[in-house]
Amino acid sequence: MKLRHVHLLMLWVALLALGFFLLIWSLQSVPFADLGRVLSRLQAWQIIVLIFANVAILLLFPLRWSQILRAQGYLIQYMALVRYRLLAFAVSYFTPGQHFGGEPLQVLHLKNRHRVPGSTALASVTLDKVIELFANFAVLALGLAALLSTGMVAALPLAQTLPLSIALLLLPAVYLWAVVVGRRPFGAISGRFSGRFIEGMREAESQLGTLSRKQPWLLWQGLLIAALVWAAQIFEIWLTLRFLGLSVSAMELTLVVIAGRIALFAPTPGALGAMEVSYILAMQTLGYDAAYGLSLGLLIRARDISFGLVGLLLGALSRS
Repeated sequence: MKLRHVHLLMLWVALLALGFFLLIWSLQSVPFADLGRVLSRLQAWQIIVLIFANVAILLLFPLRWSQILRAQGYLIQYMALVRYRLLAFAVSYFTPGQHFGGEPLQVLHLKNRHRVPGSTALASVTLDKVIELFANFAVLALGLAALLSTGMVAALPLAQTLPLSIALLLLPAVYLWAVVVGRRPFGAISGRFSGRFIEGMREAESQLGTLSRKQPWLLWQGLLIAALVWAAQIFEIWLTLRFLGLSVSAMELTLVVIAGRIALFAPTPGALGAMEVSYILAMQTLGYDAAYGLSLGLLIRARDISFGLVGLLLGALSRS
């Protein structure tokens, strides 16, 4: 094993240990009797409804990617894209960080299984990811601004995170604007470098700019799909809390959603521990029992681990 791989493995183990420490702390901060009381309110039919809701949301995720590929002239079976997206999620989920990791697998599957040129596949995945990041950071920035305007969370240090969220929102927005007007941000930065990967990235960026200019409706369509996905995710959180016996207002729901989104910046695999702690703190800030926050976190954790394992299984089967 190369020394670099050893260092990466040691980093992953250290971050995983940190995540388990936070998870254990969150479990110890809530009496098991209270946790059991909240979770016991879930009835069998409600669990089934939540499973179907989560699967429906999962099926929405590749929709934007499918439309981008269609605009490029490639009609890929939708369920195949669902499998590739699920595998990419699994890799991102079980490695440090939540926003990147599995995208190269999406490119490789398009290239190897559907004969899509590498630069074209990379352009489709890049555009899909940039729009997704823009939507995610937009929700974070708008949610934080709305919460701060009400003063309901004045005790929390959210004001310091608003400039960061706006900066993160501007990054994908500026990149999209640059490629639409004919700029090549990556090409300019990598001007002194060469190699097969670098050339592939430059070609993908060129295709991305051409596609965005010739079919500008594709960007708006992608943003509408992102809004649909976010609406479904917010509804899922509201429904989960409702089934747990908690009725929250729109602003309270906003705080819960934003708390979960901020937790995803934690470097631990799958935001392990950080997500549970964030939901606990959010519920306590709103004056609710911390058991609601931990219950929500554990349910989301169970969902994501299940999807991640299914993704890894599908990836293993596709190689056999």
